Amino acid sequence: MRPIIALLLVPLLLCFAGGCARSKKKPPAVPEKDYAHQLGFGESGLREIDISTLPDLILTPTQRAALLQAVTNSQKYFGIEKAGVGFPASGVTRAQVVASLGAFAELLRSATDDATFNRELKSRFRALMSVGCDDAGTVLFTGYYTPIFDASLTRDATHAYPLFKRPRDLVQARGSSDQAQRRMADGSTQPYPDRATIEASHMLSGSELMWLADPFDCYLVQIQGSAKMRLSDGRIIEVGYDGTNGMAYRPIGGDLVADGKIAKDQLSFFTIRDFFRKNPQEVAVYTARNPRYVFFTTVKGGPFGSLGQPVTADVSIATDKSIFPRGGPTMVTTTLSGDSSSPYAGLRVDQDTGGAIRAPGRCDLYMGEGDANERRAGAQFAEGRLYYLLLKE
Repeated sequence: MRPIIALLLVPLLLCFAGGCARSKKKPPAVPEKDYAHQLGFGESGLREIDISTLPDLILTPTQRAALLQAVTNSQKYFGIEKAGVGFPASGVTRAQVVASLGAFAELLRSATDDATFNRELKSRFRALMSVGCDDAGTVLFTGYYTPIFDASLTRDATHAYPLFKRPRDLVQARGSSDQAQRRMADGSTQPYPDRATIEASHMLSGSELMWLADPFDCYLVQIQGSAKMRLSDGRIIEVGYDGTNGMAYRPIGGDLVADGKIAKDQLSFFTIRDFFRKNPQEVAVYTARNPRYVFFTTVKGGPFGSLGQPVTADVSIATDKSIFPRGGPTMVTTTLSGDSSSPYAGLRVDQDTGGAIRAPGRCDLYMGEGDANERRAGAQFAEGRLYYLLLKE
């Protein structure tokens, strides 16, 4: 399946050994758990709970507007015929999500004071909680963002590291995470090569989309699945996901720890990036251990999530779409990590997925674009709860 525009945004934090990279300044005060714990055969990722136990919320006009925009984007997705793919998910149907989006939008518009909004939300909706990594609802919340990098449309002395277009011989599997095939000259197919083979063989030469100055920045775009590029003339060009070799994402943080490059208690996105910027010759050595490879195209109007619709800063989330229903309203309770960590409870919309978000105990919060949101995303590491809000029938 070839998404038209959809970007497969994946976690910024490079996870390992059942946990994730930690903030350099504030290591999480939670024990390491197997956040990637998988559901057993036939198990549901959601469990209904009493919605009256959820916290009441305070919504600013800006938050209401952002939520309404995100809901509109999800409704556009459900207007596309293919939007039935992936349903039902943990017992939730497409029709239930569509009805819930409509009622949620109407409530945001009509219930203009917080007391009325909270009362009506709890009266008209049900709450289904993620079972989490431990069957008790524990979800690890990390962050992701849209980077902005300097780039060139042609190779020059500064920009020598390419992002590649979708190869003509790529036959994408039905599921975006399934093994892709390579169509050979005689019409036969064989599994598409892994990252190490692709890079060592230079088989993609001639299909470069654009060039970056830093090899680790190139890898980050592959991990994020999307980015904005700033050209020397000031133009900004968006690039987004246009296929993958279908191999499973493998984080490299654990290898850096095992090889003594970074101390385990110092591992974070920032320490990984600093290591590679000081040691650019090591980038290819470690990134080759992640077999997944992503191809790109230019896009407009993004950044986009896996629904093929734009994601909204501080509203969109990324989850495992083989477990959870896509597109609908949710509530998140967690801690927003950073220089001044604070408890958080807010409404979100599930509009994205990611290569490392593959379990009921993982969720990524979309922070936005640029350097400030890179810092927010890189610091985010906290447990919490994830609730799906469904209109009562």
